[in-house]
Amino acid sequence: MDQEKIGKFIAECRKEKGLTQEGLAKKLNITKNAVSKWERGLSFPDVSLFKKICSELDISLEELINGEKDNSDNAKEKAMVSVLKAKNKLKKKASIFLSILSIIFVAIILGLVYYHFNLQINLITDSDYLYEDAIKYMKKEAFKNDPDASEKDFNVFYSYYGFGIEEKEEYKYAYMWIYSSSYFIEGEDSVALGSASSLPCKATFKDDKLINIEYPKDGSYYASSIKEMFPKVIATQILNFEKTENYKKLYKEIDDRKYKYYDYLNLDMSKLTIDDITYDDMIFRIEIGNKSCVPVLLTVYKNNRYTLSTEYYSCKPWETCTLALRYSKVEEGTYDYDVMQIIKHSVDASNLQFPMDNLPKYEIYSGTWWQFITDDDNKYLTEFLESINVDLNRCAKPDYNN
Repeated sequence: MDQEKIGKFIAECRKEKGLTQEGLAKKLNITKNAVSKWERGLSFPDVSLFKKICSELDISLEELINGEKDNSDNAKEKAMVSVLKAKNKLKKKASIFLSILSIIFVAIILGLVYYHFNLQINLITDSDYLYEDAIKYMKKEAFKNDPDASEKDFNVFYSYYGFGIEEKEEYKYAYMWIYSSSYFIEGEDSVALGSASSLPCKATFKDDKLINIEYPKDGSYYASSIKEMFPKVIATQILNFEKTENYKKLYKEIDDRKYKYYDYLNLDMSKLTIDDITYDDMIFRIEIGNKSCVPVLLTVYKNNRYTLSTEYYSCKPWETCTLALRYSKVEEGTYDYDVMQIIKHSVDASNLQFPMDNLPKYEIYSGTWWQFITDDDNKYLTEFLESINVDLNRCAKPDYNN
């Protein structure tokens, strides 16, 4: 069917009937604009209107389809041929449309395959402790290699953001952004900045043991080395990380921890002596604060002696009883360390309150029941525990023989 020819034919018949485009539109219950588009060959009447158009214009269906008045016997045959051609044309258009859809579908599949092999990574959520292991290693290296490590009360603080931990066969890769700052005491009581760095890193573990830490190249090689070191989805995050709020949080976290650690410079508690906090010969006891089990308990005494409580009285699993927490097994040992440095670099917590979901790392109670809190930034506590080979993260064992 010739759309332009049919449109001109409708216009001629309308005018013969003395109808305007608006008049014909009203009779057909359509808009004037629709009639105008037909007559200009821009659109084709809906098939449902054919019968009504023929009635209003006093023409046959064959004449409408053929776009001309023709009462001959060949009119019907001509109209049939015209309809068949229109059907074939529609089929061809439909075939082209389906081909285009097929191409789009294949492109989507190829895109998903590309994502699977180039962007998707096997991130795991059961090994977040590896972030902390990497930090511990970096901290030890800083204490050994930092040129300011011999300065008075030198300490280094780390904060990090974890992008994810990927597992590949026997290897695990921790992708992190690290911010670190070192400080020391200069003069009488001035805190001086030693060094600071802010950069991404890739920590490699085998059997959960750290075997390598990589950092990107600097200068003009920075972006390209990021793309080589990290999976694409991680590399994209890293290259845009400095624009995020998480980047700012790392700086604030370091500042908060630095002020907390060196707060003794402004507090009277820095003047405390062993005699001020000792009762009889007990200086203090210390345990993990945020505990999911009964922790071991370390008690430090004068005369370089300590005890470690490792078992506690408990009811048998099938019994119903109530027991106050009492330790039943105690290991003894000696130390050679200035334990007042631990107290000096802790926070006086006597008047502080903590919600259950934010308990301090370590709680310290002196012999005179002065309460302190501290964390892993307290290098003196770390050194002391390493010197006596004590791990306060251990759980005490239940003792059912009571």
